[in-house]
Amino acid sequence: MSADPSFDALVPLGWNDRVAALYATVAEPHHQPARVGRVDRDRCTVRTASGQLRAAANVLPTTGDWVVVAVEPRPAVDAILPRWSALEREGQLLAADIDVVFVVASLDRPLNLNRIERELVLAWDSGARPVVILTKADATPEAELLAKTVTARAVGVDVILSSATSGLGVDEVLSHLRPNRTAVLLGPSGAGKSTLVNRLLSEEDPAQATGDVREGDHKGRHTTSSRHLLVIPGGGVLIDTPGLRSVGLTGAEGGVALAFPDVEEIGEGCRFRDCRHTNEPGCAVVAAVEDGRLDRDRVASYRKLQGELEESVKEPWAKAAESQQGRIVHRAMKKTPKKKR
Repeated sequence: MSADPSFDALVPLGWNDRVAALYATVAEPHHQPARVGRVDRDRCTVRTASGQLRAAANVLPTTGDWVVVAVEPRPAVDAILPRWSALEREGQLLAADIDVVFVVASLDRPLNLNRIERELVLAWDSGARPVVILTKADATPEAELLAKTVTARAVGVDVILSSATSGLGVDEVLSHLRPNRTAVLLGPSGAGKSTLVNRLLSEEDPAQATGDVREGDHKGRHTTSSRHLLVIPGGGVLIDTPGLRSVGLTGAEGGVALAFPDVEEIGEGCRFRDCRHTNEPGCAVVAAVEDGRLDRDRVASYRKLQGELEESVKEPWAKAAESQQGRIVHRAMKKTPKKKR
């Protein structure tokens, strides 16, 4: 992996020829490579070949970043190596230098297909490969049917049924991590992410304290509150993230195209290049929905996400103008006297 055998201790953290080459372009003799395990304001926890350090952040990294660290006179992150992938939500970096995004949903609650699709868009947009994990498979007798439903909506994505209690699916999850891939867990609070991590670690980790799920909203009471990088025994690195209440898609246009390849491909046959796939003449997508080649709900989700992205990239002045126009119309309607019947 590297001409320096001292860096071999970094291999379980994901060190490989690509990272070594990036490090060689910026490192100086007093530096050493490290991977960021956790970030707290202007300080972070990094893992080096000689162990774990708390370091000041001269530049602000995110969990998963490979960085250049100066140890003397005090540990400090001097540079971040170029990222080849990054999971981001509405401008907030969640994890960097990842190979797989595990989109996690629990089967002990109603399955939210639209949310899964949103998270898949973020996953595809990151540059990593998405995999859906359906946890708590033992909570419903319809687990297999639900998995088939998700597979039909998550085109081109592996779907894993899992149960931390029985061990179902654990080996399949591990196969996506080995030999030294990095994965990040993405999903809402209470989806079973931390419980799954504990099963993968084969022992309880103090940083992964799990809690009961509240009745009514199915949210975990004592689950992950910050992002941690964890080394999985037998190979692989896992980044656990706090549960996301909402999934915004600002700037994820590429992710939408990758998450809906079937819609995009059929859309190439539309009469108009700017077709919105609603009621335009010669729309190939509408025709595909009518003859059953495309799922109606999936296309509706695609339209909604595309509309949200278009709204997010509008210039502020355009949004202000639309808002002002709306207020003018509203005031005019209030002043218009109602007709007597």
